Amino acid sequence: MPRLHLTFLLMLVVFPIRIPAQKGAISPATTSNTSDGRALNAPYSAKRRFTSVEKLADGTTRSTESGGSEARDSLGRTYSAGERHWTYVEHGKPVLKSEVLYRIEDPVSSTETRWDSTSKEAKVVHWPKEVTGTTACDSCGAFLSDVPGTVVEKLGVGTIGGVVAEGTRSSYTTAGAQGQGTSALSVVHESWYCTELKIVILETNDDPRSGTWRNELVDIVRGEPDVTNYRPPADYVIHDVRVPPR
Repeated sequence: MPRLHLTFLLMLVVFPIRIPAQKGAISPATTSNTSDGRALNAPYSAKRRFTSVEKLADGTTRSTESGGSEARDSLGRTYSAGERHWTYVEHGKPVLKSEVLYRIEDPVSSTETRWDSTSKEAKVVHWPKEVTGTTACDSCGAFLSDVPGTVVEKLGVGTIGGVVAEGTRSSYTTAGAQGQGTSALSVVHESWYCTELKIVILETNDDPRSGTWRNELVDIVRGEPDVTNYRPPADYVIHDVRVPPR
């Protein structure tokens, strides 16, 4: 019997982090937000790249890389496709497996559609109108919350991935792990946010205890996206799930 051993699991279904737009970056007549947080009139398509270097318990490191794509249309619908990789041990040898995970968030029709490249099934969740605009990213606040003692610096404006973005660096110090002495370690997180497109273009995190990761958008194209690749294949079985109103 093969023994599953998960080495890397990443679903690149990253939706725009809702950061208030700052004045002067772009005219409110061209982009706007609805009451449910959707970004209107800011369409784009891009590829996403995630790389990490993980520090292992034996002192070695393990590098991983995953890719995907994403898009948003003028009505605030978001589309994403991301790779997932894992290995399992069969007959004493590691076997690499992979698949592509897809997701469509459609706040216009209050639906969320998910499928992958291997299951031959797709799930369409129909949300009641009162929760329109609620996505999995609404829980990101817990992950992004500041650690006590965090120092936040504004890095100004720069060009990242061909678009203008505003940088923020957050850092805090923590005690070193056992065996590494008592010197304090600095954990640094940087985020570059594009006010025009209302998306985070680049995020990096450097933690001396666990390693580093980099999450970035590349090949950014402004304008209405071609979403033909973000549809379940014709031979997939569609399961409709209706969430009752509260």
